[in-house]
Amino acid sequence: MAKNLKRYYQAWELRQQGKKLREIAQIMGFKTGEWPRYMIAYVNFRIKRKFPPISKELTKIVLKYKKLKSE
Repeated sequence: MAKNLKRYYQAWELRQQGKKLREIAQIMGFKTGEWPRYMIAYVNFRIKRKFPPISKELTKIVLKYKKLKSE
């Protein structure tokens, strides 16, 4: 997986854990929550669009959080 996509997935995963954008920005080293907001929106778009197919890594992460929400 490309390095920049790991950061996008990390931002999305932190948001799924219930962290606020400001907290995500601090964890990832940004000054404001705008970049994490953009990253999360991009990953959500990729998940909903389904074309081109999403990567195996993203599929694993999405399934992990779907299981947690259903419990």
